Amino acid sequence: MIAMGTTTFYLKHNDLGRPLNQMSKNDLELLSRLTPYGKDNSYLGWKIPFELHNGNIYVLIFWKGRLMKLEDAPKNLNRKNYNKYKEKTLRKYEWTVLRRLILNEVECLNKYFKNNLRKKKHGTR
Repeated sequence: MIAMGTTTFYLKHNDLGRPLNQMSKNDLELLSRLTPYGKDNSYLGWKIPFELHNGNIYVLIFWKGRLMKLEDAPKNLNRKNYNKYKEKTLRKYEWTVLRRLILNEVECLNKYFKNNLRKKKHGTR
């Protein structure tokens, strides 16, 4: 995901948080005043992890319910990866696992791109 312009991200960080359509006008006003730069960046089960400003472009990733900038991922994903299917904590860190997934996806997209170039070069579509 790539975000551009001024964007505020609101993440529901627990199931007890009220849906936005059930909040009062006052609650929505208080929620809109939150900022990720203050000490308290959550209200009624919603959290503002970050804002993007002034046309800056950031590559965003979503990992296990967390949305973050790609450059923040290595320091944020510093816990061991927990496999919920085997109910074990793996020796690899979350960032190591995510990095491998990203590199595999880039490699796959690169092969697809090269195959399309070859087809165009030889005139087959």
